[in-house]
Parts: sequence; C-alpha cells; structure tokens
Amino acid sequence: MVGFGKLAMITLLAAALLLPPLAPALRAAEHMEPDKPTGGMMIWDTVAMRPLGICATVIGAAFWVVSYPFAYLGGNVDASTEALVQAPFDWTFERPLGEF
Repeated sequence: MVGFGKLAMITLLAAALLLPPLAPALRAAEHMEPDKPTGGMMIWDTVAMRPLGICATVIGAAFWVVSYPFAYLGGNVDASTEALVQAPFDWTFERPLGEF
C-alpha cells in the first residue's frame, strides 16, 4: 500500500510534468473573451482547479478550527471565516465552470 506521502509526491510530480506543456495554451486563453470559456478551460477547471479548490477549502477549514479561539478573542471571527472558509468554498463551488 502506498503511503499518503508517496501519493502526494507522485501527484505533485505528475502536475509538475504536465503543467509546462500547457503553458502556451493558457497564455493563448488569456487573449480570448473572458465571458465565454472554451472547452479546454472547462476541462482544466474540472481536472485541476476544482480539486485544488476543494483542498484549499478543507485546509482553510482546518486552519479556521485551529485559529477560532484566537479570532474569537481578537474579535475578527467573521473576517477569518470569510478568508479561510467562505472564499475558497465560493471559488470552488459557486463560480461557473471554466471561469477563473
């Protein structure tokens, strides 16, 4: 059974090897209309960006739980909730597919 550390390293290595060939396509996409995503942008969003957004939401929620007592004492629970949980959640689940 592959440990979590090895799986994470394999995933990062695969991403590092796959991203450079996609750079020209991503640069070309910058010059297109921003309000009409292409199929490639939707695929990239589905395969790479949404899973990263889910990870960011989970990690942000974990940090929010740890930092909650300090935020409560400092009086900025709403700001920490927005930054650590709500913003990644909205970016991941509430924006249209392919729109960054």
